[in-house]
Amino acid sequence: MLLRIAQTLFLLTGCVCLVSAQDYNYTLSDDSLVNEYASMKRVYYATRTSLVPKIDGKLDDECWQTVGTWDGDFIQQVPHQAKAPSQDTEIKILYDDKYLYFAIKAYDNEPDQMDPILGRRDELNGDVAGIALDSYQDKQTAFEFNLTSAGQKIDLMHMGEYGWDFNWNAVWDGKTTLGDSAWYAEMRVPFSQIRYSKKEEQVWGMHIWRWIHRLSEESQWKLIPIDAPAMVYIFGELRGIKDIPYKRNFEVMPYTSGQYFPNSENNETNLGFGLDGKIGVTSNFTLDYTFNPDFGQVEADPSELNLTSYEVFYDEKRPFFLEGKSILEYNSGNDMLFYSRRIGHAPSYEPDYDEDLGESMEMPENTSIVNALKLTGKNKNGFSLGLVNSMTARETATIKSADEQIKEAVEPFTNYSIARVKQDFNEGSTVLGGIFTSTIRNIKDENLEFLADNSFVGGLDFEHNWKNRKYYIAGKTFASRVNGNEKAIARLQRNSRHYYQRVDADYLDYDPTRTSLSGWGGELGGGKRSGKFRITGDVEWRSPGVDLNDVGYLRQADYIDQNFRIQYLNNKPKGILLNYSFRLAQGHNWTFNGDNIRDNFSFTAGWRFKNYWRFDLAAYRYINEIDTRRLRGGPSLRIDNRNRLAAALQTNSQRDFFVGARADFTRYGDDISFDNSYSFQMDWRLSTRFLMSLSTTYVDEQDNSQYLGISNVNDNSEYVVGNLDRKTFYTTFRAEFFITPELSLQYYGSPYVTTGKYLDYKRVNDSKAKSVNDRFEMLSRNGDILSDDDGNVYHDFSYYGYDFNFQEFRSNFVARWEYKTGSTFYFVWSHNRSSYEDVYNSSLIDSFKDIRNISAENAFMIKFSYWFSL
Repeated sequence: MLLRIAQTLFLLTGCVCLVSAQDYNYTLSDDSLVNEYASMKRVYYATRTSLVPKIDGKLDDECWQTVGTWDGDFIQQVPHQAKAPSQDTEIKILYDDKYLYFAIKAYDNEPDQMDPILGRRDELNGDVAGIALDSYQDKQTAFEFNLTSAGQKIDLMHMGEYGWDFNWNAVWDGKTTLGDSAWYAEMRVPFSQIRYSKKEEQVWGMHIWRWIHRLSEESQWKLIPIDAPAMVYIFGELRGIKDIPYKRNFEVMPYTSGQYFPNSENNETNLGFGLDGKIGVTSNFTLDYTFNPDFGQVEADPSELNLTSYEVFYDEKRPFFLEGKSILEYNSGNDMLFYSRRIGHAPSYEPDYDEDLGESMEMPENTSIVNALKLTGKNKNGFSLGLVNSMTARETATIKSADEQIKEAVEPFTNYSIARVKQDFNEGSTVLGGIFTSTIRNIKDENLEFLADNSFVGGLDFEHNWKNRKYYIAGKTFASRVNGNEKAIARLQRNSRHYYQRVDADYLDYDPTRTSLSGWGGELGGGKRSGKFRITGDVEWRSPGVDLNDVGYLRQADYIDQNFRIQYLNNKPKGILLNYSFRLAQGHNWTFNGDNIRDNFSFTAGWRFKNYWRFDLAAYRYINEIDTRRLRGGPSLRIDNRNRLAAALQTNSQRDFFVGARADFTRYGDDISFDNSYSFQMDWRLSTRFLMSLSTTYVDEQDNSQYLGISNVNDNSEYVVGNLDRKTFYTTFRAEFFITPELSLQYYGSPYVTTGKYLDYKRVNDSKAKSVNDRFEMLSRNGDILSDDDGNVYHDFSYYGYDFNFQEFRSNFVARWEYKTGSTFYFVWSHNRSSYEDVYNSSLIDSFKDIRNISAENAFMIKFSYWFSL
């Protein structure tokens, strides 16, 4: 019923928005010159050519000399908005039946100061120039192609209000050269890499820009004000492209790979092959496919010892799921209806085996992806579509002993489906959309019946902008249903996202006989998000039964969050400042039943100086917090009020040597708990080809209510917490050497150590009491026995201890060579060490040094892929 009401409201909103006309005469700046340049309509006419340039960056081909026209008259955006740029720039655009050709002359009267810095693809390093094309003419999305002065490619997609998808990688050619008074860029982009409507003459939005690294200066062919609420809707226009013959694009990229594991039982080797590719279903829609994909070259996730009840979120790093993911996104707060890391996740079940009996086990780290299909695109009427379907294999573990080998299922065959649609109105100022996801498991093994049989999630969303996108209102709603046997749904009710068994949550009904669980959630927000003063607010909610985690990410159900923000930004240089900003925020949180669980207030400020240094300051206050998750299904626990103060300073990031430091301090009202965090970052560019970077964090914290477990005392469930003194140190080191833009060597190493001891142990007495003494009752440890004053035993340390020492080192070395456009060769060496002990190491430095004594796991891989188009 609620979804029907929401559908009706959203459709009515769409009808109202359709009659709201848009005026793109820019008036949002308090600088009349900025408004004038932003309102100016600029048009460039591309010229058809029969003369084909050689893409070498030299611009000495006949077509660049005799065909078409050069255009310039750029205007500065930063640091001195609407002023003339310090250096001139010129652009020429040609085309034929297959390609677009771009030539850029980036003049510089200080050629010795130009910065031709090599870096990874899609990283903005040194001087940069490029072009973005709104080929849909939807005022929201655009395909962008850039080259650094060193010749490195950067391609991305613009997605709405300052959203960029750098994971989109097209197959195109680009080269640069350095001259005595300029650097030159030459690009050839196949029409097959750009999605557009099939019509006689193309009219596209266009944005051309240039970045001068040493001056932190950006100049643009058509000014996009720095405080504009979005970019694409203010683009200029590209015209003149006519009669492009349509050819169905068909790309194929087979690969073969080999892996060697020298530390495995039999020095295991694996050979593999697979296939990736694209099919141009129409000029607007593309089908991506992959069979037996290999992700061996993907960087490992960062180390973390998680002592909370919440699932750790890791970013997606696999190319197939990264590319074009923006069109599939449906995020609400920290939650996602489509979290692609669910596809190919680690097996859900781990069998028991006894090492004392000589047993060992082999189990895959991740579920094998059999195939995946992805259809994405947008038509000339503003309708966008994203479809994903993927199948993962049934996985087994092998338990070995001296006499036999037993295979046991650890993951069932599973099918994942995602469908995302959006419709634009009013040149993209109004958007209505929807999403549907499903997960269906083929469970045939009794030991896997704890998993749900299937789950379905559906959602609707809308956004409307008016007054040149100065104001907006946006909303989302979604509902979920998970089906399974009684065992699976009972487990789902008890997990950390729901905790239906909480003893003080009378509004929740834990029912172990249920065979389904359903719920809903959403958000509603709006405000003013352009200009110097910005005011926004939102309300977000999750019912107790909503669940997204079969193919999405849900941190927690059962809450209502309200947030309000006031921000002031000044981007006009004054005195020693280039820009500065201030922000006030307020938040209030309830359970879905209306119980208050937290209030928070914050003030943040940032200053950027004319020497390009930056200083940031933040202050936070949290009060009235009741943690419904801390006791893992037990009663809600009061968390003492706390204050947090953070400050960060960084030097000029345009220099060859850059450092940044941050300190973060939290103090609690119990005068016991605290959290001190110190971070340091350093980037050192030894040459235009060699970069080293270091990021280090040290955390010293004490938590007076760290959850330890549940003890059964006199047939009662007693919750035990401890005063944890924990220290953590981790660092990430990178070294990158670029021989050419296509050939690079990269090393990544990340040691992580954390050690903790419990200073005391307590029984939770009155979980919501304001006084710490009333909230907890102290327990005593005598030898291996933890007990109360009456002699009741709460824990026996002879079985296991609560203290810990966790050490891990993850690293990889990657040699990457794009030997032909779109075709790559990889060599990868992965090296990992990990150890966990339930003992405390008083010296974090010794714990760090001891990593070298942990047995290592190495893996070597080569991968060869070849791209071609039919």
